[in-house]
Amino acid sequence: MLTDEQRQIYSRMADLLIPDAEGQLSASQAEVPTVWIDKALGYRPDLAPAFNEAISVGAQHDAAEAIQLLNVENQIAFDALGVLTSGAYFLNPKVQKLIGYPGQVPTPAHDDTGNYIDMLAEVVERGPIYRPTIKV
Repeated sequence: MLTDEQRQIYSRMADLLIPDAEGQLSASQAEVPTVWIDKALGYRPDLAPAFNEAISVGAQHDAAEAIQLLNVENQIAFDALGVLTSGAYFLNPKVQKLIGYPGQVPTPAHDDTGNYIDMLAEVVERGPIYRPTIKV
């Protein structure tokens, strides 16, 4: 999906968005620019054009300056860069383990039928009430 040059540009930008801090991996340490961004783009192909715009800005400017320009001048590309970078980061099983995130797990639906029936009973007991919307 990305050329080697685009991956290098993106790597610098991604590491500014997600640096290594407090025992967590940076974006490049978590293989975001080399592995996980491709998966994220596969899940969100609708963001690819704006993401590519962000990479183009990164090719013309220093990474920090590019991110600042995007934030000020092209919010759509900035948002695509952020959403895809963070999404790709959290796809990495190492990152999930570091933060204690088990991934999406099924949870049974909460059955609150009893409460619903009680609320409906109150409405039935009250009887119909309304305010006319038009005076006749």
